[in-house]
Amino acid sequence: MKILGKRTDYYVWRNVHLNRSRMLIFITLFILAVILFIMNQFPSAALGIILIPIAYVLGIYSYQKYITWKSGSLGEDIVIKELKKLSDSYYVINGVVIPPNRGDIDHIVLGPNGIFVIESKHYGGQITCNGDEWSRHKMGRSGKRYELWIGSPSNQVKRNAKILKDFILKNKNKIFNKAPHIWVYSILIFTNERANLHIENPTVDILKIDELSDFIQEQESGVMFSEGEIKRMGELILRYS
Repeated sequence: MKILGKRTDYYVWRNVHLNRSRMLIFITLFILAVILFIMNQFPSAALGIILIPIAYVLGIYSYQKYITWKSGSLGEDIVIKELKKLSDSYYVINGVVIPPNRGDIDHIVLGPNGIFVIESKHYGGQITCNGDEWSRHKMGRSGKRYELWIGSPSNQVKRNAKILKDFILKNKNKIFNKAPHIWVYSILIFTNERANLHIENPTVDILKIDELSDFIQEQESGVMFSEGEIKRMGELILRYS
């Protein structure tokens, strides 16, 4: 397996560090506000009263965002480790944003037997899927069930696959010796061992992490890409993303 571009997802890395910095700023602001309040002198005490709830709420929000992005980063690292099992005939691109997409594509694998878009999720808890409808919940220590946002990971990876396919077709004359019919595989990976999945009628390939590299190498498409075509695809993706 050969990695094109950076070995880490800069988009995720940036958000991890951005939200960690914000969290530290609001923690510092909260401490400062408490000190101003304790001083019990006008107008310092009044300013402290105003800043305490603002810094607390923004600090909690930044912490939650930091944990979310940090978890996503861990999941992507697990996928990259698994993709290292692929042979050197495969090229991997991590964390690229292809216009008009606003979010990044976690992983793109370009191989002689096909094009693969991979979305990794490090969610835990009970996860239920029926087609493109998803739900997620956990049980609290008191036994109370609480719902967690998950969106539709299958729609997300299918949207990313379509954007990549459209991009490749738009640039087909720069890539292929003879433009073939293109199919992009949409793959969804849940990397958290504490995820309990209940899947019905999936619209994308949903795999366990240890199934990923074998699945990619076993796919048979109606066309075989040359090494030159694979490399040109990768270089164009990096250039325009």
